[in-house]
Amino acid sequence: MHKPGCKIFFCLFVASSSFFSHTEADPSAADTSPQTFPSASSATQSNGSITLAPIVVSATAPTLVDQSRQQTDLSLGSSTYTLNQNQINTISQGENTSFNQVLTHAPGISGNSYGAVHFRQEDPYYRYYINGTLLPAGINGFGQDIDTRFIDSITLKIGALPALYPEGNYGIVDIQTKSGDALKGGSASFYGGSYDTLHPAFSYGGSSGGTDFFFTGSYLHNNLGLENPTSSTSAIHDETNQYKGFAYLAHPFPDAGRLSFIFSGSDADFKIPNTPGQTPGLDASGADVPPTPVDSTSLNERQNEQTYYGIAAYQQTVDDISFQVSQVNRFSSILFNPDINGDLYFNGIAARVHQDILTNGVQGDFTYRVNDAHTIRGGVLMETHGARASNTSEVYTTDAGGNVIGGPETIEDDHFKRAYDYALYLQDEWKVCDKLTINYGVRFEQVKAYTQESQVSPRINAVYQVTKNTAIHAGYARYFNPPPLQSVSPTSVSAFDGTTNAADQDTDDPVKSERSDYFDLGVTHHFLPELEVGVDGYYKIATNQIDDGQFGAANIGSPYNYASASMYGVELSVDYTHDGFSAYGNFAAANSWAKNIVSSQFEFDSDELASIANRNVNFDQQQFYTVSAGTSYTWMDTTIHADAIYADGIRAGFVNMDKLSAYYPVNLGIEHKFKQMGGAGDLTVRFDVLNVFDQVYVLNDGTGIGEGAVRYGNRRGFYGGISLDF
Repeated sequence: MHKPGCKIFFCLFVASSSFFSHTEADPSAADTSPQTFPSASSATQSNGSITLAPIVVSATAPTLVDQSRQQTDLSLGSSTYTLNQNQINTISQGENTSFNQVLTHAPGISGNSYGAVHFRQEDPYYRYYINGTLLPAGINGFGQDIDTRFIDSITLKIGALPALYPEGNYGIVDIQTKSGDALKGGSASFYGGSYDTLHPAFSYGGSSGGTDFFFTGSYLHNNLGLENPTSSTSAIHDETNQYKGFAYLAHPFPDAGRLSFIFSGSDADFKIPNTPGQTPGLDASGADVPPTPVDSTSLNERQNEQTYYGIAAYQQTVDDISFQVSQVNRFSSILFNPDINGDLYFNGIAARVHQDILTNGVQGDFTYRVNDAHTIRGGVLMETHGARASNTSEVYTTDAGGNVIGGPETIEDDHFKRAYDYALYLQDEWKVCDKLTINYGVRFEQVKAYTQESQVSPRINAVYQVTKNTAIHAGYARYFNPPPLQSVSPTSVSAFDGTTNAADQDTDDPVKSERSDYFDLGVTHHFLPELEVGVDGYYKIATNQIDDGQFGAANIGSPYNYASASMYGVELSVDYTHDGFSAYGNFAAANSWAKNIVSSQFEFDSDELASIANRNVNFDQQQFYTVSAGTSYTWMDTTIHADAIYADGIRAGFVNMDKLSAYYPVNLGIEHKFKQMGGAGDLTVRFDVLNVFDQVYVLNDGTGIGEGAVRYGNRRGFYGGISLDF
């Protein structure tokens, strides 16, 4: 039986870990970023920098963006896209929706099965900042460890970003959390509906003795935790139970300093859905102990995912210099438990997979305002990761022809790797004149893991403010993207030779860091005070392009490299707001191609490798066109909203030569707020209908490169909720 309260409090222990510590609980990746920090007495956000949530005990913290979603950041030299709390609330299910669904309502961002989100067709290696601190990367699984409920606003950044950002071509998600002083109270809610959905939650925030505090917790249960492998309205064996908790504390000091803490924990259990009518993939009659025949609807595969992180940050402003020092820790784990007899019967392997990773990181950043024309930013990042894999597999022995001749036997495949990352950056924001701002700088990064690599990466961006309503931006960035540490150990492949889990061939070159040149050009224009339009184009050239796929039983992405890759695209964003009416629309067109897999080759069949070595292929997640749109209207205390996503369909078939059909589910909702009920706070009720027209569509048919399972989109669902402020 899980004890979620104990697990959430475990993040307090994680936060106290020293920089080079490692325990039986393992590493993840921690990071950091540069910023300009507001003083404790006048918290204002400076252009283009990441700021911690303002802690102004005597006043409400300012929102990041009031209306407009599309922004041009003079410091970044790129377009950014922001959703504040009110805008998130007009997406179907509001703060009850999963965070990945929120992200897909931004231009150039597309969703996929198992909660994956792709920024400009890249695999989901985007990075989070929370109140200005870069969060370490964890293990990608089914769950969403970011809870939409604690978000005040999110700003999405992608493209040719300045030197303060790592891996900007994968995407930056800058989260500002709710503050206790802005809330001055709490909220209790219950949301539920189709598929036995139960979603109670609570939050509370305030200030005491100058200390700002906010915490929230939630529980989610439903019978559609993962996408259905069939087109039916309900899935078989698809229950999920998820617990999440988040806490934020900050205290300002009279000398314009501030100390803040963030703690978060999530614990999620998933039953892996079953597909009726499956047939055995091999003849195990030659085994010493052949598996007992089973019905595929009775399989009992399960997966548990846990993530905990803690952040301690101190910020100080002295005259024209601001700095921050942060200590960040994150632990995440995935445990896949097979149905031993059933998996042996259908697949010839039953693998218990347990992976975890612990990251301890230190980051320091400073900003020096030299004069009105120059602002210097710099920083350092040091982090250590420890990744552990403990896999126990039941397999059958085979002869040279692949025929089962014995077993089952147990193979232990355990390994641990310590890795280190270092980064330095320095940049100058040069305001050449009132209309022109240039940001130039350089970033140095080094990684020591399965390979030892480093790179010096120049960056330059420019913004020209043509008129007060029009801004043009352009930029170039050299990127260095290390692979996730939880890549396959080079020693694990040959252990399965002569078994039912043998690879087609044993070549296993190590996964290398991706290196790329990224170009970005765009314009943002206000046609009216209420109407804003943004257009952005990009082009990327990469060597050792990182992609990943699901090759084993557990849903854990395994990375590999293409020798070379290119991608280009254009995005259009339109945002209109007038009185109580608002509408937005985002369109993206993109293409990509890659050639020759040069690492982790054992994951692929020989015919796939040979074909990809001699031709350009699209990424498996490639969609040529994606659209997101929504509208809402508020009259008195009632808001009606609608949103839709159009997806062109990902690649499928042998070496991604085919394409799945497009899909376009439509969602509707209504919310009403009853003011000051019975002398207490506001009472809010809402009702949502997802996939109104009950469209049946395939997210993934399991045939593309690195794709291993069929997943359908969710059918129509009805949901309702009630929340009370106090």
